[in-house]
Amino acid sequence: MEKDTLNGKICILLFFLFIFSAVLNHTKARENKNRGNCQIDHSYTTRGIGSVIDQSSRVGKEQKIAIQIAVSDFNKLSSCSKLALHIKDLHGKSAQAASTEKYLVKMAQLQIPFEVAAIKLIKHNRVKAIVAALTLEEATLVTEFEEVASTPIITIGSAAISPSPLLPQPPSIFQLNTDISIQMQCAAAIIGHFRWQKITVIYEQSNSFCADSRLAKQLSEALNPYNSVVECDLAFPSISSLLNPDVFIEEKLNMLRSKSSGIFVIVQSSLEFATIFFEKAKKMGIMGKGNVWIVYDDIVSLIESVEPSVIQNMKGIIGFKANYEEKSKSFRDFNFRFRKKFKSAYPEEEHPYPSMYALRAYDATCAIAKAMQHSKGKVNSNELINHISSNDFEGLSGNVSFRNGKLWQKPSFQIINVTGKIYTEIALSSPELGFSMDLRDQERKGTRRDTNMHKQLDFVHCPGGVQTVPKERKLKIGVPLTATVHEFVSVSYDQEEKTYSFGGFSIEVFRAIVKQLPYPFPYEFVPFPGTYDEMLRAVHDKSLDAAVADINIVDYRYNYADFSQPYMDSQIVMIVTAKEDLKRQKFIAVTAFEWKLWVVMATLSLSNGAIIYLNEHLNENPEFAGSFPQIIGSMIWFSVTLLSFAQREHIKNNLSRLVFAVWLFVIMVMTASYTAVLSSMMTVPRLQPSIVEVDYLHKINAIVGCNGEGFIPRYLRHTLKFKEENIKKIPSISDYKEAFEKGEIAAAFFISPHAELFLATNRKRYVIAKPRFEVGGLAYAFPKGSCFTAAVSKEVLTMKQNGKMNTLKCLFLSFLNSSSSDHQIDDLSLYLSHFSGPLIFSSMTTAIVFLIMVVRVIHQRWSIHDSIQSLLMHRRISRWASFLLVKQHARFGSGLFGDPTVQRQNNLTNIATEN
Repeated sequence: MEKDTLNGKICILLFFLFIFSAVLNHTKARENKNRGNCQIDHSYTTRGIGSVIDQSSRVGKEQKIAIQIAVSDFNKLSSCSKLALHIKDLHGKSAQAASTEKYLVKMAQLQIPFEVAAIKLIKHNRVKAIVAALTLEEATLVTEFEEVASTPIITIGSAAISPSPLLPQPPSIFQLNTDISIQMQCAAAIIGHFRWQKITVIYEQSNSFCADSRLAKQLSEALNPYNSVVECDLAFPSISSLLNPDVFIEEKLNMLRSKSSGIFVIVQSSLEFATIFFEKAKKMGIMGKGNVWIVYDDIVSLIESVEPSVIQNMKGIIGFKANYEEKSKSFRDFNFRFRKKFKSAYPEEEHPYPSMYALRAYDATCAIAKAMQHSKGKVNSNELINHISSNDFEGLSGNVSFRNGKLWQKPSFQIINVTGKIYTEIALSSPELGFSMDLRDQERKGTRRDTNMHKQLDFVHCPGGVQTVPKERKLKIGVPLTATVHEFVSVSYDQEEKTYSFGGFSIEVFRAIVKQLPYPFPYEFVPFPGTYDEMLRAVHDKSLDAAVADINIVDYRYNYADFSQPYMDSQIVMIVTAKEDLKRQKFIAVTAFEWKLWVVMATLSLSNGAIIYLNEHLNENPEFAGSFPQIIGSMIWFSVTLLSFAQREHIKNNLSRLVFAVWLFVIMVMTASYTAVLSSMMTVPRLQPSIVEVDYLHKINAIVGCNGEGFIPRYLRHTLKFKEENIKKIPSISDYKEAFEKGEIAAAFFISPHAELFLATNRKRYVIAKPRFEVGGLAYAFPKGSCFTAAVSKEVLTMKQNGKMNTLKCLFLSFLNSSSSDHQIDDLSLYLSHFSGPLIFSSMTTAIVFLIMVVRVIHQRWSIHDSIQSLLMHRRISRWASFLLVKQHARFGSGLFGDPTVQRQNNLTNIATEN
């Protein structure tokens, strides 16, 4: 029994060995067949692929292992072609060049490390394409060399900064690294979410290219939609160029601590620089409570490979890293092989986890390998570039597909928060969808991460152990204690509560604007004891974040601050004592209508009278008959009497009655209007200014009054040329009346809104003189370059358009409505435009009747002409008939007609008589 069992097992084993041998032989046969086909087609080749990386860095080590794995994978799967990998090490050096043509010449003379390595790879190793750990601008400059110009280069360095317009991207360069603008958008979204307003930008210079200097500008542009600004940017030289990086970084941080608002963004940095930087920042207390640090992908992607002490120094930072699929079979297989190979090659590295740099290096090598696989025979550079451009496959880092040398698919980012020895994924961000909280709540085993998606983005662990993100400090808004018009600005102090309260139209408008802003605007009003100009200087010195009051926009104030759109228009006006207008009383009856209206009325009256008279005359009305001079005189007199309906003649024709009826209606309307206006002009008191021109004040050396806290004293001195001793500063608007009554001032200068208030209570004694001087209007002041200026200006315009501004005016400035009709010298006269409708209708009626008259006259004249023509024709026919009879009588004799001689003489006598 046991023997049978043993024999059965041996049979089964032999069966499986047979199957395995058959499969193995079949596989070898296929390979030999394919190899034979390759040899027949002469397509079996070994092609060189180059790589230039910095193997002294963690990133370079990862990239080297990833590229080797990619080449090995391709060689295993491809039978007709093999890749030969050639790696050149930069030994910690990068390209050193500039974006100017002059420096390109110098670069060619210096033979920079990458240029030397690239030429060696192309000339000596015969590589057809290069995977390079360079920035886009470095690679762009290198292609200026003839030996490298047509060789495809895929960049896998740090985030790609668009090259200068002087250096457009060559077609042979492909970016597999993330565009820096996408990372800027992600950082701006985080900043905008927390409503931080002032940001400090920090970056390590990767090289001497001008691209680094554009980093702060790019972030500033990305922050514009969120009304945030970059208030300070700090550039550090490359860590490899510093003799004593610890001392240098510490000195720079001391400078930074006194300038920054506490919101820091590191937009570009090597891992080596970040390690020293955060260590020093923590020791100096900059990583403490109240500060926020945002770190870009180039550091966060490597966070799993650093020591625990380094992570502890970075505790509290908010960062983002490129998102990729870690659950796929291809990634798990790569991760296993990478860790095994990395441990073997670099045993000193404790954490063999692949970062995004390794994944991109693998995908870049695969992109070149796939392009070479499609090329038959000798590889042509242009053909290889076209094949790389047409690649479209799912790599470890995501979809690999190029458009214009850039990745077509925009990456998404994981937002992380470092909480100590672990970090927490708190959100997912993408350029298209923004923030998402849909990340799967699952523990990532085998790593030092802890995913907890139940935390909200607003509750993160920040430096100093704070569990909520620090908000922007309250903005200090200056309000003048010395405001003279309390209807606009009022400040009162509560002795019991020890607090200030603020009110007035200007304050309430600002509060309404803040409520309409699409983001939180923390602020507090601060009483300011100085003048308006001193308050603006405090805004300029950043002692105040803004100034809110009835501040007028004038030219010199732009030296200190920027201004919002004016929330109220204003002018400088001169108020003087009033006197009655006696001169106009003599001609008041004439001034009820403007002169144009009188002329039009006279013209229409004459034309209507003439049309009616002529029409009646043509229709043989005996009351409209007479000689030509009598007709002209009667016509004019009829036009005059027509105004008062005192004409003696009776109108019989219907057309004449139509003209008369329409004109009668117009006269009735205008007579009623004239009576009403004349009554008003004779009963309403007409006040005129006692002083009309500013020049008169200069002639009599008069003293004028004004508010001493505003800009008007300066305006009077510099623009209107008043002497200093002739300007009296009056502290309160209620003191002007007393100054006028005592003769201390001859005139007072106000801005128009303040003048309205003064005249509302003194409307019968003072008036505004004619000269008015334009100024910019009442507005709010902000520091130069402040992002709030545009936001507040927009809301001011919105309130004006939707009527909220007028509502606030009615609530707080009710005197504007009550005084506007009293203190102005209104012109009550009626103008031609007031009666344009009736006058045009009357004119059209008269014109139509005149045309009918002309047609009737022409018709009558044409009928008389026809009658005369007919009569003449009959006479001519009779004459010719007689002539023919005489002729016939002379021809045939007197047998029929009598004696021809006598008859002929009689006929000729008759014809002669008729002629």
